[in-house]
Amino acid sequence: MRAVEPAETGIATSPDGVRIAYEVFGAGDPTIVFLPSTPIVHSRQWKGQVPYFSRQYRVVAFDGRGNGRSDRPTEPDDYREERLIGDIEAVMDATATESAVLVGLCSDGVWRAIELAAAKPARVLGIVSFAAGVPGMAPPHPFKVQWSFEDELPTDEGWAKLNQHYFRRDYAGFARFFFEEITSEPHSTKQIEDAVAWALEGSVDAMIADSMLAQDFELDDILATLRAVRCPMLLVHGTEDTCQPVERSRRLSELTGAPLVEVEGADHMIPGRHPVLANLLIRDFVRSLAQETVQ
Repeated sequence: MRAVEPAETGIATSPDGVRIAYEVFGAGDPTIVFLPSTPIVHSRQWKGQVPYFSRQYRVVAFDGRGNGRSDRPTEPDDYREERLIGDIEAVMDATATESAVLVGLCSDGVWRAIELAAAKPARVLGIVSFAAGVPGMAPPHPFKVQWSFEDELPTDEGWAKLNQHYFRRDYAGFARFFFEEITSEPHSTKQIEDAVAWALEGSVDAMIADSMLAQDFELDDILATLRAVRCPMLLVHGTEDTCQPVERSRRLSELTGAPLVEVEGADHMIPGRHPVLANLLIRDFVRSLAQETVQ
């Protein structure tokens, strides 16, 4: 049973032909689009937000390529930035959404929302960022990059599980390890179980393709993208985030002037682990946009 059923379901076709499954809930302005963390989980990652916001607003959520009911392409180029941004626009077009508030988590949701806002400012009313994974803001956690993803490793302990060969041998083991690491707060069993189940509904080949993609971001290009964003942003980050260092949101806040809410002791999955807090922060941000429009 779901807390709320969609008023509309459909398939959008991205510019490269990949089919993206979406759902629409509720009614009311503005539309809020919850962006996927693709391809590791699907749109159910927002199950703590969709029912609440669909009472007052129109809500769109979609499965990113590689998981859920969307297509699962298996070439690294299929996960390039421009293709994932194309997915967002395709869903907005298919749902007749001219503009929306975008809510994202990590690099998959946050950086792509920023890129779309920079390129198509009329389409993005505002951005709520959880655990911003914007390139170039701060170095990654050392433990996440100490092992090769491509090579066969002598161990599969700890973060050595972030490896294509281990994925093939025991993807369930990786999913369990990963979500336990990034949802490390006490009493997170349900959130971990949900995330592991969503990961296992996805595609190992899609995960490998996404992880194999080498994208070099020039700092000057990143800064130019940030300067091009005109819409308001709200940044939210846990101080104990083991996926995206909190320093990334701190630097993003410095560069853009966007307010940053640091959640003391929280790890990466704030919308799932702290849904009430996440919902109130999103709600107040959306209300502030309406107040700016009136003024």
